[in-house]
Amino acid sequence: MLRLDWNLLFTVINLLLLFVLMKIFLFKPVQKIIAARQAEADKQFDEAAAKQAEADGLKAQYAKSIASVEEEKSKAMQETMKKADAEYQRIVGDAESKAKQIKEDAAVEAENQKTQILKKAEKEIADMVVDAAVKVVGKNSGADVDSSLYNEFLDKAGDKQ
Repeated sequence: MLRLDWNLLFTVINLLLLFVLMKIFLFKPVQKIIAARQAEADKQFDEAAAKQAEADGLKAQYAKSIASVEEEKSKAMQETMKKADAEYQRIVGDAESKAKQIKEDAAVEAENQKTQILKKAEKEIADMVVDAAVKVVGKNSGADVDSSLYNEFLDKAGDKQ
């Protein structure tokens, strides 16, 4: 069986001493290195998370900026369309009023010309009637005189047209 002797006691003491020395000189430095690496990794993960959050914030700000630019562009386009439509309506209104004025002026001018032509025709007819009356009074009456006056009247009326 198991015997207790000095060898076993020295072996146990050696094992305990070896364990203590290994713990002091091997396990503690390795744990420090592992802890330092873990801290460095955690620090890098935290920095990466902060940079990711910052990038997400910038992305949101950029998207908001793009949206506001699109909204401003849309408003400017609508305003430009309204101005263009108003200018179109003004130009069309001016053109219509000018066309109406031209038509009215042309109608007035045509009426004036018609009136002048009628006055001129009335004057010419009155002159012919006066000439005919002078000739009738000055000459004898009869069918030959009436026929010659009628022919003369028609000749003068045909020349004037």
